[in-house]
Amino acid sequence: MDKLHLRPATIDDVPFIARAILEAVGFENPSSEIIERQQSLCRRTDVLYSWRNTTIAQYDGKIAGSLTSYDGRHYRKMRAVTFPLIHEMCGADFSDMDDETGAGEFYLDSLYVQPEFRKQGIATALIRDGIDKAKHLRIQKVTLIVSPTKPAAANLYQAIGFHETRQQIAFHEQYIKMTLALAYPPLLEVCAASVNSALTAEKAGAPRIELCQRLDLGGLTPTHDDIRYCARKLNLRTFVLIRPRGGDFCYNEDEFELIVNDIRFCKSEGISGVVVGFLNSDLTINVEQCRRAIEAADGLEVTFHRAFDRCANWPMALEQIIDCGFNRILTSGQEPTAMQGLNTLKAIQKQAKGRIAILAGSGVNAGNARHILREVGNNEVHGSCKIAGYESDEAEVRKTLEELKTF
Repeated sequence: MDKLHLRPATIDDVPFIARAILEAVGFENPSSEIIERQQSLCRRTDVLYSWRNTTIAQYDGKIAGSLTSYDGRHYRKMRAVTFPLIHEMCGADFSDMDDETGAGEFYLDSLYVQPEFRKQGIATALIRDGIDKAKHLRIQKVTLIVSPTKPAAANLYQAIGFHETRQQIAFHEQYIKMTLALAYPPLLEVCAASVNSALTAEKAGAPRIELCQRLDLGGLTPTHDDIRYCARKLNLRTFVLIRPRGGDFCYNEDEFELIVNDIRFCKSEGISGVVVGFLNSDLTINVEQCRRAIEAADGLEVTFHRAFDRCANWPMALEQIIDCGFNRILTSGQEPTAMQGLNTLKAIQKQAKGRIAILAGSGVNAGNARHILREVGNNEVHGSCKIAGYESDEAEVRKTLEELKTF
């Protein structure tokens, strides 16, 4: 049996995690009051460096170390909550500090290994576990900061593949920000308008579906039974479209409550992600509803759907969507099909700068998927892969996947 075992933290690990975080930011001999307040922070649901985002390393059955890691798209929201609490806790004011991370980055925070367990490969195992989490989300950059007073740590990160990107002041000290760039093969997301289409996508080997119904109305929320079936029976990643009706994307409070309840149902069933979109009557982004929906998703991947293509000012809408914390945007470049919208898709990808994934969709098929990816510079496409009607065709899914393999 291996001596080293990595596992997700539980709330019972909070005392260890709190001390690890204090150690990571340079607290020496913290008072019992500071330790207790840090433990309180680690138990909160709105704090990223909590037990919920932490991996524990056990060596020979004993807790040896930990790493807290998270999607940087939520960092600013978390910072707005925690920095005032830290100031209240110990008087430290970090309000002028540069952001440690942000959208398009997966952040490795507060790596700690107890002294008696060092030089056992524990730090490397924890870092690689954090990288694997970034890969699961297809995030292109993994980042961390390291003190220049810890050259051994910097050497370890460099050996794994990180490189120095810039100097950064953090917690009133000089740090080095380091980055590991990740690349991914092209991905096909199949738009599955039924359980039958979802099964077809799985059989053909698709990695991900967007489950919906009623494509004749542009796609609506599938039934709870269909969501539950796909969550429990399929072995691919399932995103669920949450759209209670056809027509516009301006929802009143009753409609929005239905959306939130469906998001929570998806989360309870173990769905990988949800697909939503909210506009105001003037075709701007409804930022409040976006943020409330992401809060309800609480850790699920969230795609902003083709409501984006109706926005009056897409460059401003793109920045708002990124700021809200979405993982990706499904778009045809504000045209009926992705092929027609290629020029705008290229401009969207250029402005996004890797901070959010651009999922090109509408009219995508085996004959044009590679061309779209090559022209736009993104690496995700979305298509129903249907031949007739609204059901996905297994041969078309396979053919599209084969085309992407040779990209």
